[in-house]
Amino acid sequence: MTNIKILLPLLSLAILPMACQKDVLDVSPQGQLAEGSLSSASVVDKLVVAAYQALGAHFFGNDEAFAGPSTNWIIDVRSDDAYKGGGGINDRSDIHQLEVATMDPTNFAVAQKWRNPLFGISRANYAIREIQRLESNTYAKTVRTGEMRLLRGYFHHDLKRNFNQIPYLLEDTDPTTAKNTDHSSDELWRMIEADYQFAFDNLPTDNGAIGRVNKYTAAGLLAKLYMDKGEWTKASNLCDFVMSGPFSLLDNFENLSSLQYESGSESIFTVQFSTANNFANHNWSNLLNTTRSTGIAAGGYANGDDFYVGSQNLGNAFKTDANGLPLFDSFNNGQDVETATYSGNLDPRIDLTMGRIGIPWKGSAIYSEDWIRSLDYFPGFSGKKHVVAPNDPNVHNSFPWAASGLNFQIIRYAEVLLWKAEALVETGQSLEFARSLVNQIRTRAANPAFFVQKLDGSGPAANYVIGLYNDPWTDQDYARKAVRFERRLELAMEGNRFYDLLRWGNAGQTINSYYQSEGTKRTFLSGANFVGGKHEYLPIPQSEIDLAPELYSQNPNY
Repeated sequence: MTNIKILLPLLSLAILPMACQKDVLDVSPQGQLAEGSLSSASVVDKLVVAAYQALGAHFFGNDEAFAGPSTNWIIDVRSDDAYKGGGGINDRSDIHQLEVATMDPTNFAVAQKWRNPLFGISRANYAIREIQRLESNTYAKTVRTGEMRLLRGYFHHDLKRNFNQIPYLLEDTDPTTAKNTDHSSDELWRMIEADYQFAFDNLPTDNGAIGRVNKYTAAGLLAKLYMDKGEWTKASNLCDFVMSGPFSLLDNFENLSSLQYESGSESIFTVQFSTANNFANHNWSNLLNTTRSTGIAAGGYANGDDFYVGSQNLGNAFKTDANGLPLFDSFNNGQDVETATYSGNLDPRIDLTMGRIGIPWKGSAIYSEDWIRSLDYFPGFSGKKHVVAPNDPNVHNSFPWAASGLNFQIIRYAEVLLWKAEALVETGQSLEFARSLVNQIRTRAANPAFFVQKLDGSGPAANYVIGLYNDPWTDQDYARKAVRFERRLELAMEGNRFYDLLRWGNAGQTINSYYQSEGTKRTFLSGANFVGGKHEYLPIPQSEIDLAPELYSQNPNY
């Protein structure tokens, strides 16, 4: 196995995902190999690959990936960055409930988001047990265990950020007795940390194959955990380690959506996707999120569903002042940034991040009203980052829409630079170094050679004006605003925004302000309300509580 991206579409071994459900656990498995009978190193390697494949959240059908995606786009619609999109508010009403904060414990998307990481944990633990049983003097048992513990930690981390109180399942944990109240919140964080730390201590910096996690991946995930915890010095030190590695920003922001660069210098932790004949390892998590792309001679993405579209608030956030700097507090005032007729200054990343009426789409055609599926979400700002160009020869222009094998970046180098900058600001260590890191990212975005151009080649498609922070940062509050705003612009439509608001402690204030202002433009948001002490986390699925009421306690106020 030279490249982990060549994943198994179907694992012939029946790997039963243990989701702590009595109906699953009490039924005798049909055709399942007994644990401990897998003495072959090659078979154990297949279990390792199966755990990696769980990152795609595609197990027994399509719906679990649509509703509980590894890309976490359904969580992004809980923030001020995105709408659900699709064929109207009643199309996948379970996800619409997330965007208007009316979800309850019976919500289907919530249940899928709960179970998918648990399936991944089950696969990682299964692999760990078989690695430990394997009698071999040549098999890299410690390294493979490090990979599996990293993945196990990541799946628990995903659960923790979404549900808060969760069971922690080690390889020897009895899932029929593991409660979601067994550990305090801090204990859960430390258990995730222990898995990441083991991986960091035991993985090489180069793990021998594209897609395999390594020491830098572990450092990035540890830094992510410490950022969630507000442990700034620890996060800063881990960022230093990653920054000492073989990473750099890609020259062209658009290359983040290119197959040629998907495992390039900016990739630290990616979900590996491909397009085998049966598309088992296609990015099903984002399959609903392809725009309709009408009028493209080559067929484009065919019949895209147009879910996960940028919000008006996000579009307005790309406005810039005369110096090309963001409008921190006033970006949502005045004329909305809707179509190509907007003549004000704009950060060029807007038209590399989301579709805008009258602006070319990846050099292939003009994004128009016909590309937008529902008037409920009009004018619509379809996401661009998760798809390659529609005229790319790798695009499969029938179902599954936009299948191309493009990877999904869980951590990329720009995010590490922004974590480092944020940690420096929060500790007050070096505001000037933080400024230089933010300017690195803005310098990439400011290269006019990579601005979106008009189709006739006559010049930039909009009035792109972006500048650097040339004045010294001497005020911590200003620096904090600058770093946080840069994070929003650079990482927009990548599934991070809600979690950022949560860890910054301003989720309720920001989202309710968004509901009030955006509700005057999008009636489906009118009257929506984020309730503090409740909506920070999703409810524990009622289906899980019904199956094991002695194991699961509901989150507050649900």
